[in-house]
Amino acid sequence: MARGRDPDPPCCQKYGVPLYGAAWVPVKEALKQNPKEEPEQDSDKVTTDEGSSPPPSVDTTSKGYLVCAGGGGEGHSGIPNALLLLDFDFASNSLSQIPVTKLNTGDDLPYRMAVHPGGEGVICSLPKSCRWFEWDAPECTEGSRLGLKSSEKVITQLEGIGQQLAVTFNREGSLIAMGGEDGYLRVFKWPSMEAILDKADAYAAVKDLGFRFIKCSVLNRTSAHLIGVTQVKILVFSPLIYLVH
Repeated sequence: MARGRDPDPPCCQKYGVPLYGAAWVPVKEALKQNPKEEPEQDSDKVTTDEGSSPPPSVDTTSKGYLVCAGGGGEGHSGIPNALLLLDFDFASNSLSQIPVTKLNTGDDLPYRMAVHPGGEGVICSLPKSCRWFEWDAPECTEGSRLGLKSSEKVITQLEGIGQQLAVTFNREGSLIAMGGEDGYLRVFKWPSMEAILDKADAYAAVKDLGFRFIKCSVLNRTSAHLIGVTQVKILVFSPLIYLVH
């Protein structure tokens, strides 16, 4: 008798869209970016329910969040393009069966993404440009405070730059690097978007990027180094920039 396929464990879920990127959310940092405003108390109102408890908040020790990007691309596949915010429970090692937030991006497929380590938001590479998304912390609902929303912030330096195959922040979130399908390599200071490296059509498509930082206490500065990967080459920019402590 043929043995059936074992069911997926609770840490493995499907959400109806092909996924191209995923990252952990720095929950504590994200919540600091969105402090919850306490409602003003009405001095004329008398509260009689002394046993009521405050709304639940995020337990950052046993719960985490993941953000994923994907979709069906352009056309009429019927598969939406979206960012998904998922809840993960460390105690039970389980993912939420339904996304906490599903943010549709229309006809634009979010093909690559990078989460800012300081909790500022998420940047996504779309077919023609990059778009910025922010964390949202609305009124607590069923123990979940964190959400995701489109940002009004437009990063003009990343408009019309084409499909980016690699997008990454450095560990401190002070630099962002991206490599395009056209071989264009860009590095900016964040959030000023001051250009540090700007190489047009210098390489084949840039597949991946990574930062390394080396501190020098004697000179009181840190050197930033960048590695890039194309189809057949590894590129090292060393040092890329010196940052004063």
